[in-house]
Amino acid sequence: MEIIEVSAEEFKSIIPNPYHIFGSAPFVELNADKAEDVYYLLFKDSKYRLGLTGGVRGSSFYSPFSAPFGGFVFLNDDVRISILDEAITSLLEWAKDKQLISFHLTLPPPVYNESFISKQVNALYRKKFDISNIDLSYSFNLDNFSETYPSSIWRNARKNLKIAFENELLFVECKNNEEKKLAYDIIRKNREARGFPLHMSWEQVLKTTQLIPSGFFLVKDSQGRAIASAVIFHVAVKIVRVIYWGDLPGVTHLKTMNFLSYKVFEHFKAQGIQTVDIGISTENSVPNHGLCEFKESIGCDINTKFAFTKRI
Repeated sequence: MEIIEVSAEEFKSIIPNPYHIFGSAPFVELNADKAEDVYYLLFKDSKYRLGLTGGVRGSSFYSPFSAPFGGFVFLNDDVRISILDEAITSLLEWAKDKQLISFHLTLPPPVYNESFISKQVNALYRKKFDISNIDLSYSFNLDNFSETYPSSIWRNARKNLKIAFENELLFVECKNNEEKKLAYDIIRKNREARGFPLHMSWEQVLKTTQLIPSGFFLVKDSQGRAIASAVIFHVAVKIVRVIYWGDLPGVTHLKTMNFLSYKVFEHFKAQGIQTVDIGISTENSVPNHGLCEFKESIGCDINTKFAFTKRI
């Protein structure tokens, strides 16, 4: 299996629509300043089979280096396991030639392509990559959203949703950058109050939305004050990902997050989306019990998201 280092433009010409946006050349190029070196790799025998994007920091290779997940991407999704085996062997030889000291690969959760991701997990494990993290990833299958949705969720979530509707909250899609900035600022205040940093500045979010289709949403109270928001990206065919969501400090009693999640599901169900990826609720595999229970309570499915490391 031959590895070919190519430009972002050539990578895009060979794999124009990878199965998730974070494996695309334009996305990697957008974030190229966050790595010391960026590589666009194609794997070829009789024809092109796979691609891999990543960045080097301190003599270690990361895929992704600035995204929730990365790993291999395919030209056709019927990739045989033997092809992945050959690709990983070639990748390790390439790494030695580059005098890299380690590899770090974080795979998507299975909802993005269960068969291909499972093959990667198996192949990396057999190639003696260490499992560095097993995070819990939450998603909602919109096939499960209907008029019976409230009866299918946990009792406390059903009660909270009822309270939210009684509080006459309003769900609004942002139409301009001023409203989108307001949505972002609500998230920023939420994270500041909880002591968690935002990984993307407003300028970075706005720049990313020029590449990735996105939706910004507000929840307003009965007086018209914006009190909660969500920033959501279209990251794969029929899959959207919640990049940020949250509410202002002091409005929890209105049950804004139960309302917001319901309305997000309702909105994207109407758009023909299949899955809402709500992301992980773990940090280095350690669960945030409150987040886990909230996402389970609103009907999310749970999957494992693997990260692998190998010393060269």
